Amino acid sequence: MSSITTNQVSSRRIAVLPERGRISWFELALLAICVALVGSGIAPSLRDVILLSFLFAGLALAWNIAGGYAGLISFGHSAFFGVGAYTSTILLTRYGISPWVGIWVGALIAAVFGAVLALICARLRGPFFILSTLAFAEVVRIIALNWAVLTGGPEGLSIPPMSSLTGMVFASKQSYAALMLGYLVFVYAITKSLEASRYGYYLFAIRDNEDAASAAGVNPLLGRALAMALSAALTGIGGSLFAQYFLYLDPTYVISPELSFQFALLPAVGGLGTAIGPVLGSFLITPLSELLRSHLGNAAAGLHLVIYSFGLIIVMLYFPAGLAGALNKLKRWRLFR
Repeated sequence: MSSITTNQVSSRRIAVLPERGRISWFELALLAICVALVGSGIAPSLRDVILLSFLFAGLALAWNIAGGYAGLISFGHSAFFGVGAYTSTILLTRYGISPWVGIWVGALIAAVFGAVLALICARLRGPFFILSTLAFAEVVRIIALNWAVLTGGPEGLSIPPMSSLTGMVFASKQSYAALMLGYLVFVYAITKSLEASRYGYYLFAIRDNEDAASAAGVNPLLGRALAMALSAALTGIGGSLFAQYFLYLDPTYVISPELSFQFALLPAVGGLGTAIGPVLGSFLITPLSELLRSHLGNAAAGLHLVIYSFGLIIVMLYFPAGLAGALNKLKRWRLFR
């Protein structure tokens, strides 16, 4: 009886380091640091780096739901990003609908696109599925470039730079930083809830052994379609926030392969299939990329890419399970138990 009580108390106790389905002191401390950074009076250039780190952490978490949890490695998530960005921007500039509403319309359309893509292509395996997602994003990019009446074509779309709470345009970058942090916390809460739910365990089972999961009564196609829809919806929200911050949409970047690769790279560096991994990956890679580009981009063209790539190689060599895997190794120490 006493052992049962001890186990119940230990299971309810907040863990020191991140665990699946449980909040930890590490995550709470990281959130406190993020809140402090939002409220601090730092230089505008550093604030740009911080809010982009928040945004891409949320986007990496969204990608991880499909790629890390469901095993749907996608190089086409920039399509969902672009759908969300263009939907909210078109609704604002053409019809005067507030982005606070348009952001959810864009998420819904992106979710439909994601579900349809998964239902059509989820039976493909390995590189065939990856290529199908890449082709899907390229089709969306070509449509955006050629449907000039709606999307502005190669010239893109601009949002009037007039500060307005209704228009989600702020004069202070601190407000944008708070908005991006809110997005990150929102996606992180969904991810933590998902991985502790029954549906989350279904996704892990489908990812690890589809045949065994199917024999146990799990529908792999439906499970993957729902995961892709949720991932696409959250990515679409991130696209809308991106548009509201930069106030301009360039289809050659917003719907580009390199953006899709970045969504996949951050969870890979941080740790696939974990909630904390994509966040750590973004907090490492995004500032490194932005700072190297700003300090070395003009002085020595291409040198920042060399240093950036070298850093990625070091991380992948010494931390093959990502930064989250390194945290898991710390759990062996008595101090973190």
